[in-house]
Amino acid sequence: MRLLVTMAVPDKNHQRWVKTETASEPVFTCARIEIIDWERKCSLNRIDYRPPPENLEEGLSVRFTGGCPWRGRWFQTTSTELVIFDMADWSVERVISHTSFNDLHGVAVIDNEIAVVNTGLEMVQFLDTDGQIVREMNVASKPTWERFDRSTDYRKVVSTKPHEVHVNHAFKLDGQWWATRCLMCDAINLNNPKDRIEIAVGHPHDGFKRGDFVYFTTTNGHIVVANATTRKVEEVINIEALDSTEGLKGWCRGLEIDGNYAYVGFTRLRATKWKKAFRVFKDIMHGSARDSHICKIDLKRKAIVDTLVYKDIGSAAIFSLANYDLLAQQVPDA
Repeated sequence: MRLLVTMAVPDKNHQRWVKTETASEPVFTCARIEIIDWERKCSLNRIDYRPPPENLEEGLSVRFTGGCPWRGRWFQTTSTELVIFDMADWSVERVISHTSFNDLHGVAVIDNEIAVVNTGLEMVQFLDTDGQIVREMNVASKPTWERFDRSTDYRKVVSTKPHEVHVNHAFKLDGQWWATRCLMCDAINLNNPKDRIEIAVGHPHDGFKRGDFVYFTTTNGHIVVANATTRKVEEVINIEALDSTEGLKGWCRGLEIDGNYAYVGFTRLRATKWKKAFRVFKDIMHGSARDSHICKIDLKRKAIVDTLVYKDIGSAAIFSLANYDLLAQQVPDA
C-alpha cells in the first residue's frame, strides 16, 4: 500500500521559535506531502512547498495541514492558503489566499463545495470553484466579525489564540456540513449545532464518515467510532493502551481507514501553551517523548500491527493521511 502523508518539517533542532501572547512555539520551515511505500517503509515521492511572502508573514511556520482529493486534484491547506495540486505530476495548479485566512487546519470538497476550516478565526468558509468566499459559518459562541476585524490581514498575524473552540476538520453527514471542535470535545452540524456527536474521551481532530459510521481521532490518542444515524459513540480504541513501547505516543491527528485497518499519525510532543489545556503535557517532564510516527492498527483484533517512525525528522508535525493507491486510480499516469 502507498500512503499519502501531509506534514510540516521543523527547523533543524528547533533552533527557531515564534512567540505568541501566551507561549513560544517552534517554527516549521517546510510544508511537505510525502508518498510512502508502507510495506518497504520508504519514501516514493516528496513534494515540498513554501508560500510566497505576500501570503505568510516572514518567520511564521510553513505547514501543510489537512488535505483532500477532488477530481484528480489534491486540495491542500497551509496556515494561510489553499494550494491545489495536479496529482498527475504534483505541479501547483493554483494557490488561493484571502486576508481572513489564519491557522487553516483543513479542507473538504464535496458536491462542488469547498469547505475551508479556518481555525484561527473559528469558522468554516465555503469557496466556489473560482476560489471566492461565498459564505461563512461561525462555530464559536460569538459571531466571527464581532470578535475579529475585517480590515486586518490575518495572514500576517502570528496567532489569534486562545481559541474558544479550535475547529479542526469538516465533513458531510446526511447532506449537512459538520465540523470537529477540539476544545468542546464534539462534532456539530453547522446548520443545527444541537445536532452533535459528543466525544468525551478527548479532544477530536480529524473526522469523516465511512459507511454507517463516523471515525474520529482525539489528540490524546483514541480512535472514536460513532453511529452516523444515532450520533452515539459505539466504540473507543485507546491506542496508548495497545502500545507497549516506552514513552508518550504523541499528539494524534491524521487518520485513514482501509478495510479492517486504521492508520493513525502521531506528532512528537513539545511543551507549548497547549499544556494548559491538555493534561497529557504534564507527563512530558516525566516520560520520554517519542519521535513522530504512524501506527497501523487492526480494528478487529485491537492491536498495533506495524509502525513507521520518522527518525530523521522526529518532530515533524503529521496531519492528513490518505490511501494513495485509491487516489491514484482516479488520476491518469499517477
